[in-house]
Amino acid sequence: MSAPLITFRKLDKWYGAQQVLQEVNLSLHPGQCILLAGENGSGKTTLLKILAGLETPTRAEVEYADTTQPWKTAVHHYRREVIYLHQTPYLFSGTVASNVAYGLRFTGLSQEQQQEALAHALAWANLTEQAKRPVYTLSGGVRQRVAFIRAWVLSPKILLLDEPIANMDDASRKQTRDLLGRMKSEGMSIVITSHDAQPFETLADMCFQLENNQLRPCALHSTARESV
Repeated sequence: MSAPLITFRKLDKWYGAQQVLQEVNLSLHPGQCILLAGENGSGKTTLLKILAGLETPTRAEVEYADTTQPWKTAVHHYRREVIYLHQTPYLFSGTVASNVAYGLRFTGLSQEQQQEALAHALAWANLTEQAKRPVYTLSGGVRQRVAFIRAWVLSPKILLLDEPIANMDDASRKQTRDLLGRMKSEGMSIVITSHDAQPFETLADMCFQLENNQLRPCALHSTARESV
């Protein structure tokens, strides 16, 4: 296995007198998908937001770029390489194309390069024919795909997904898993939270269960693993 992109150690989170996460250790590798399972309220979303740099842990050490630093120091360096997507991703008013193109404005690319990147992203996700559709007309599954590609076009190293297929029909779930498989095959590190592990067992390389504030390895029960 290749060296980790980032490693979190001794991660604790307290809300007042209530401890939510205790001594969590987790390494994220390129081209690897990690599934975080656990009951609702077990701390999955809290952990994901800390990994994304959106919430502050009570304590944590981060190994990044060959140095070990406190989380508050490291987060300023690694946060630009991480994208976090909520269970119900926010899309701007406008079209599919305008949403996918949004982040490209801040990349330093020329207008021509932005248009080329946009066209490539839409084609990659099979969304070219829907490029001019207003986002409010899209199904939940297509909206999620738009959010994924809006993230993918910015080339993050780590993609964090909170319950990404909740409330999707079977067809949308399959499209989403296929898209995530392609992202993984291109070297992206993906972390998925879900209270139901089964839909992701052919995609995930490792599974962890959050239980009693601690992160423990759990088994992936599928016998046939997907090659991605």
